Amino acid sequence: MPFERPLLEDLRRRIGADLEAKLRGADTRLRVNNLRAFSEVEAGSAHLLYGRLDWSFRQLFPDSAEKEFLDRWASIWGVPRIPAAVASGPATWPADPGASIRDDAQVRRGDGVEYIIPRGASEAGGEITVTLYASEAGGAGNAEPGAQLQLMTTFAGVAVTGEVAAPGLAGGADEQSDPALLRAILARIRQPPHGGAAFDYVRWALEVPGVTRAWCYPLEGGAGSVTVRFMMDEVRAPSGIPTPADVALVAAHIDPVRPVTARVLVFAPVEVPVDVIIAELDPDTPEIRSLIYDGLYHMLLEEAEPGGSIFRDQWSAAISFTPGVRRFVLVSPADRIDVQIGEIVGLGEVTYQ
Repeated sequence: MPFERPLLEDLRRRIGADLEAKLRGADTRLRVNNLRAFSEVEAGSAHLLYGRLDWSFRQLFPDSAEKEFLDRWASIWGVPRIPAAVASGPATWPADPGASIRDDAQVRRGDGVEYIIPRGASEAGGEITVTLYASEAGGAGNAEPGAQLQLMTTFAGVAVTGEVAAPGLAGGADEQSDPALLRAILARIRQPPHGGAAFDYVRWALEVPGVTRAWCYPLEGGAGSVTVRFMMDEVRAPSGIPTPADVALVAAHIDPVRPVTARVLVFAPVEVPVDVIIAELDPDTPEIRSLIYDGLYHMLLEEAEPGGSIFRDQWSAAISFTPGVRRFVLVSPADRIDVQIGEIVGLGEVTYQ
């Protein structure tokens, strides 16, 4: 039978009953009584020990272990937590002939995120192209092509303002979360490496910092091909759609570990946003609306996949499970949402009638 931790009051009564049984005529229920004080102290000590046992029991299994022991489970199974990663990529500055940017120059984005240029460069064709690295690890360092950048130190003949060049700054990600690490551990336990099985490609993609979901489609691109699609829900929120730079990173990670005969094709899914219309919501408050949006968003995180379908009941269930919702009518979508190969259902606008 499952372990049940006794309540503190149950322990006190149990110890008091034992004392009364051993010491005839004793009454531990009296307010001013040495035996009552003794039973309460003993009950408190026993309660702490039971708490320790309860906590230790949870660490015996990966799906209930806390962070420190979850990391230990991960090391045992060879899937250590993916650390935070630094974003990097190309950037350009207009420059006069002969101008240059020195090594270790610092750069700042409009929102305050800072970068460093480890190796400077000289003008070529009216501009200077360098490789930037974010000063701090994390997803905040990623940036789309065209994002404006400013040199924190001026250089003769070099414009102060430059921009991120194609394919963008990528690779930045926060430390892998506990739920994501647990999924990796369970996948390793349930699906041991097979040297190129479909789930091996999924695991390889998930090893790249920032990748949260991945799918494998053998032979989709013809004989000998393996197609991999993935999402970066935390780094590229809210859509989660990877950029070309993200795709290049995942492809580069898979290439050296794939079977030599496999032709691996890595793509980002194409988002198909679906608008949701809700009528007669009760109660209709800003807080409830926010919770509904979160519920729909997380439903898609769990259920949506490239080329898959989302049923009307899944939208309705996500709203029904929202805390506080008593009544609503789901106006749209009115039927099952089907998408083509390579497409994935996303959350569009949520409106109310």
